[in-house]
Amino acid sequence: MIMVAISIVAIFAFAMLAIDLSLLMLAKNQLQNAADAAALAGALALGLYGGDQGLATSEAELIAGLNMAVQDQQRPVLIDAGDIVFPEDNKITVTTHRTVATNDPVTLYFMNVLDQTIGKQGEITARATAAVYPVSGTNCLKPWCFPDKWDDANNDSIYDAGEFYDTYITGYKVPDDIGTQIILKLRNGNHSPRMGWYYAIDFAPINTGDPVVTGADAYREWIGYCEPYLVSIGDQLQIEPGNMVGPTAQGIQVLIDQDPNAQWDEATGTVINSAFPTSPRVIMMCVFDPSVGVQTDVNGRDYLTVVNIVAVFLEEHFTSDVTGRFMRRATGGDPCPDCPEGFLFTPVLVE
Repeated sequence: MIMVAISIVAIFAFAMLAIDLSLLMLAKNQLQNAADAAALAGALALGLYGGDQGLATSEAELIAGLNMAVQDQQRPVLIDAGDIVFPEDNKITVTTHRTVATNDPVTLYFMNVLDQTIGKQGEITARATAAVYPVSGTNCLKPWCFPDKWDDANNDSIYDAGEFYDTYITGYKVPDDIGTQIILKLRNGNHSPRMGWYYAIDFAPINTGDPVVTGADAYREWIGYCEPYLVSIGDQLQIEPGNMVGPTAQGIQVLIDQDPNAQWDEATGTVINSAFPTSPRVIMMCVFDPSVGVQTDVNGRDYLTVVNIVAVFLEEHFTSDVTGRFMRRATGGDPCPDCPEGFLFTPVLVE
């Protein structure tokens, strides 16, 4: 009986310790989840709004508050601008907390019985850093490829010998071309690269395994829905022969019907009235080097080499013409920390 009495004291001590430690561990995990989510949301805002730290801060605060963490009970994780710093232009660090200083400590029940100096207020913090990186490759592209912008000296929309092109100097880029309207037209018969003329292309790239499916049915399907093949800068895309007038109009109509009320707002430079967080009409496609144009491989296949991947909001279409606006878009794919800022980006937790 003496041994049992002594053991009971120890058992209860460990039980009490386990309860409070469990609360602290739970709070830590919940605060870390909140910090991760808030940092990613802030990084997403940095990418969407051209590095605007004020909007990134607001978004991080909002998302943190949607998470819950234990205090005296489960309560929202509230942070303010003082909990958010920007160690670099493309990075955001968020700190979440349950501390006495911030008036939101974790309520403990038994630990002070074992150690009077601990008290009944536990303190826990969590920290996360997210970065926004350009993307060098992704999937879900539309089956079009058009020439990048060059210095069209005689303004004839035809790349002439001696005209200058450099993807980083003359090409479409962020932020200069955000909101710029572009018309994507059908290819002409002699393959002359013209500003605003697009080519129908096949997936997957030639250099990563050759196109899996070709023809009008696949082309129409990839316009309205998502193709699964990774396409990266430097890849070679086979050109689909023919103007594809009917399949183009049909595929685009499927795309527009998914979000018919979405519109481009000139005042804010954003898409409004969409039924989605990111409208399905915000599409991605490739651009090619106009100084090289169409090339032919050893098998006689015409192809284009990808020099950039852009995001465009699809506005209208008339028969086979497509009108859109350049914009930024978050997407999955290959983060490229060393690449210049692009139309596509991805937020990534780095700490």
